[in-house]
Order: sequence, then C-alpha cells, then structure tokens
Amino acid sequence: MSEEEDRHTLSVQFANQIINTANNRIQEGMDPLDIAAGMRHAAANFSAFAVANTETPDEVDPTYFAEEFLQIYAYYLEKHAAPKQVQTGLEALIKQVRDEN
Repeated sequence: MSEEEDRHTLSVQFANQIINTANNRIQEGMDPLDIAAGMRHAAANFSAFAVANTETPDEVDPTYFAEEFLQIYAYYLEKHAAPKQVQTGLEALIKQVRDEN
C-alpha cells in the first residue's frame, strides 16, 4: 500500500470514529443537524489549525477544503438517499407530462 493509500485509510478510520461518537449523541437525543453543525465547526477549526502550522500557510488555498467537502457531501448524500422506486409505464408517462408543463 502506498503512503497516500495509508493516509486515506487512516483518515477514513478516524472519520468512522467520529461518526460513532455522533451516532451515540443521536441515541442520547441530540438533533442530527446540530451534530452536523458541530462537526463542520470542528472540521473548519482543525483544518485552520493544521494549515496555520504548516511551513507555508499562505500558500494553502482554502477553496480546496470547500471543494473537497462538497465532493464528499454529494457522494454521501447519494449513498444515504432512499432508493429510487421503479416507475410503472403509467407513472413514467405522468411524470413526462408534468415535466413538459
């Protein structure tokens, strides 16, 4: 395994530990949207800390983090979405007519 693959594996393992903590908080009654807000806050805070402690913090483009977040978010949103139902011929025709109007 390459160093990059090792780093990716470690980051996913760490993310899963954080998800386990979030799941525990849900079981305690905390709202998932509040947990998500806290996780975004923590991610931004620690990302800023990590960048500030590099040798060249001014050379790090913050849009990289935003773009990476959006890509990961889109992936997981699709993964967590309810499976799409197979439409019957009549349902497909109704949808087509609605979309045309």
